[in-house]
Amino acid sequence: PISLLNADYKIFATIMSERLKIILNELIHSDQNGFLPARQLRNNTRIVLNVLEYYEAHPEKQAALIFLDAQKAFDNLSWQFLIQQVEIMGFGSKFKKMI
Repeated sequence: PISLLNADYKIFATIMSERLKIILNELIHSDQNGFLPARQLRNNTRIVLNVLEYYEAHPEKQAALIFLDAQKAFDNLSWQFLIQQVEIMGFGSKFKKMI
């Protein structure tokens, strides 16, 4: 797709993205693996396979797996909720104003 964002915004967004990468792994729960440094979605796939293999080897036990897909999650994002999370995570007021 054709990008209509100006160069200043792209540079600023890249700088912020690189800075956030340093701390995101500490702030975001280890079960969330998408789009984070040193985490990959295939880790979740391996966890699911391990669970399935375990219960296949132990038929006397029962399990239920639930898969959720946040389709178009950003289209439904509550900005009020996002700001609250930024505050809870301890980001300063300058960061809050930036977003």
